Amino acid sequence: MRLMSVLTSSLLILLLSVSAAFADGQNVTSDLLDVLKAKGVLDDASYDSLKKNEAASPTPAASTMKLMDVLKAKGVLSQEDYGRLAAEVQEAAPAPVPAVATAPAPAAVPAVATNPAPVAVPVAETVTAPAAVAAASPGGERPLNGTLTNFEDGFARLSGDRVKLKIGAILQAGWLYDDSGIVVGSPPVTQMSSSSATKHIDNTFFARRARLFFTGTIFDNVGFKISIEGTGSPLLQDAYAWLDYIPYARVTLGQFKTPFSVEQLMSIGDIPTINRSLVTNMIVNPTLRDVGGMLSGSYRMKDRPFGAGYAMALYNGNGKNNVDDNNRKDWTGRAWINPFVPGLTLGGSWYMGDTKNETGNVPKDRDHQRWGADFEYDASMVKGLKMMGEFEWERKYYDNYVSSNIFSAGAPFGHFAHTFGYYLEAWYRVDGLSGPLGYLNGFEPVVRYDFLDENTGSTGNDRFRWTFGANYHINTYTRLAVNWESIHAENALAFNSLEKIDLKSHSLFTTLLQVKF
Repeated sequence: MRLMSVLTSSLLILLLSVSAAFADGQNVTSDLLDVLKAKGVLDDASYDSLKKNEAASPTPAASTMKLMDVLKAKGVLSQEDYGRLAAEVQEAAPAPVPAVATAPAPAAVPAVATNPAPVAVPVAETVTAPAAVAAASPGGERPLNGTLTNFEDGFARLSGDRVKLKIGAILQAGWLYDDSGIVVGSPPVTQMSSSSATKHIDNTFFARRARLFFTGTIFDNVGFKISIEGTGSPLLQDAYAWLDYIPYARVTLGQFKTPFSVEQLMSIGDIPTINRSLVTNMIVNPTLRDVGGMLSGSYRMKDRPFGAGYAMALYNGNGKNNVDDNNRKDWTGRAWINPFVPGLTLGGSWYMGDTKNETGNVPKDRDHQRWGADFEYDASMVKGLKMMGEFEWERKYYDNYVSSNIFSAGAPFGHFAHTFGYYLEAWYRVDGLSGPLGYLNGFEPVVRYDFLDENTGSTGNDRFRWTFGANYHINTYTRLAVNWESIHAENALAFNSLEKIDLKSHSLFTTLLQVKF
């Protein structure tokens, strides 16, 4: 409620600034639309519609009234706020017209001198940040650009314009049913010990995420992020600072997500399914975050669908909040490109590192390799349709695996395992409907197929999964999700699996409520 109050207050300030601008003969509605889209208040369909309406509107007041109608329909403006702002816009808009149209040029000066702007002054007095508006107007700058003194693009300003801080959060809670009769607390179903198989629990409530984010900038050239997780260990997730003094080369130091895989780099709150893919959980996730340094940058053409970016990281390779366990460092590289096809992004990743295993108390560092290719597609021809997919390959040494060994039962493992997998998913966001069908806006069906072969040198350890689900975006910050997952595991997987998950074929039904801002 506090967040919505802040957002609504900021919108009121912006709209009242537009009213003040009408008195000066300015039209800042276009800037306002850009700000609201950046804040996530306006979706693409509403933004495009309002842009077209603005171009066709005879007056700035008409386009602003149309914007307020949309904000009222979305629940951003209350009836009371809408009525008050409508009165302000209607009062402010006609003022400049009579002064120009009815008064001859010589008479315009006495009119201004004897009548001290009866419309513009009262409007300015009602704005919560009148000093910013007044300061912006004399210099020729539009009032919108100087209006927000405390909040701008979701950031609180500290020490004037020098330091900006944003606080965010994500909460995920829900309920799941597993027809295998084995549940490990919360999705995704992760490593099971042999004792887990005796737990005949087929359903449970869960709280999977309760995370706080603190992000900020200092003089626009230095930034930082800190995130803490309240539902598990370790508490500290992200803790890094970045420097932007070299064009196309941001330097990041601290604990961060390693730049491998498109799904890994997405927030768990932004992926369309409730659980990540098998390849992300099994191949990428073990080194999701680490401590080190990273160099990254990107370039995009303004008028053409072309862009490219890169990231290179050097880090300990021993996981979150840990020092290194050997003298070698791991490194990851990632590159992506938008190849002149609107909405299409192609990416590739590479990882090299060393895993430390011990047999007979003798440390052994083994080469660990991984590479992947991915794509994202935001279909321009079908608004709201998106697709994503990845292929991942990994070589990892298992030096100490002795339980039901996939080569010879009971013997030390002592071999490299080659793992590969892939997934393909698509989802469609309904938006732009009106009338009786308007309640469907925010509905988002999703489907995904993913596959994993844990060891190409052995049979009986493949699994694949179908996921069917739907999201309903109640508002910009809240969604309800339902997923049904059908997981097929080969008969021998319970004995041949390197990672004790999905001991047998089973189905998961999961519901989720998410709040993220």
